[in-house]
Amino acid sequence: MILYITTGTVRYLTDLQDRHPDLMLSAIGQDALLYREGEKGNPVFESASEYEISYQYGELSQNNAVSVYYIPVSGSGEASILGHFADLNQELQNVKGLTAYRIGRALHKDSYIVFTQWANSSTISDFKDTDIYKEYLAPDALKKFRDIGSVFQSSISSKTYLPAEENEEKYKDISEGERKDC
Repeated sequence: MILYITTGTVRYLTDLQDRHPDLMLSAIGQDALLYREGEKGNPVFESASEYEISYQYGELSQNNAVSVYYIPVSGSGEASILGHFADLNQELQNVKGLTAYRIGRALHKDSYIVFTQWANSSTISDFKDTDIYKEYLAPDALKKFRDIGSVFQSSISSKTYLPAEENEEKYKDISEGERKDC
């Protein structure tokens, strides 16, 4: 199974989703994430990141908050992170409020993704206070998988997105110009 992801503005990706109803949309402010699962070689996006999924739990739904962790790894860190993700897979199955997740490797670059979906956005904040987060997904826990080759790659990053309707409600009273700063 492949997880296809692309990012862009809410307006642009909403138009794309209208043409492809199987796509799921999440957003924060004007930034949006469009994603879907499918078979290899069947992307809808022209510029998408593609991840081969190693571990999964639950069904993805655009009605849940999303937190995405991008983890570049190269060289010696790549072999050891696989064990780390196997352990993370076991731990995540019992996390309160987590409705689905995907853990996978990028098809076209040396990086991994941990894509999580939550019952609501407040459970993401609660999760960041847990030992599981601190041991497996916090930047300090992940930097041990970076070697000298990683210096020239992107850094470890994460971003949280809301369901599109919740995002729209949250930002409805903010002017278009102010939304760009969100």
